[in-house]
Amino acid sequence: MGVDVNLYAETTATDVELAQAEAFFVDRSDLGDNWRGDGIFYVDNSFGAPRIGLQTLSRYYGEHYERGDWPRIYGAIRVMQAAFPGARVFYGGDTTDDGEECTDEMLTRIWRHFLSPNGNDYRKPVRAEVAAIEGAS
Repeated sequence: MGVDVNLYAETTATDVELAQAEAFFVDRSDLGDNWRGDGIFYVDNSFGAPRIGLQTLSRYYGEHYERGDWPRIYGAIRVMQAAFPGARVFYGGDTTDDGEECTDEMLTRIWRHFLSPNGNDYRKPVRAEVAAIEGAS
């Protein structure tokens, strides 16, 4: 087990609006996962501000945890923002209830890390090990 994506919008929606947002989202992103069988979004009012969260089994990407597919996650964030116009959208790992608001500055910071020499740190040791094994053959 690892850390999965925690992506949610602070907003409310009627059942019709939620269904429209889901149709919009699944036409544009494959990050949502209907593993519970009740849609890709869930509504949670237990945090003070109402949340509409995305059900996903995708791995989180962040500084010092370079596991997930950041370009795919970024796309899902932008689709979530468009699906719930005017709502604040948050991203983080599922090890905590609260994500970080997806501001332009936050997204730029993650892109900067992703594109830096350290943006793939998690996979570097594995690739070095594979190269060593292949070199020994």
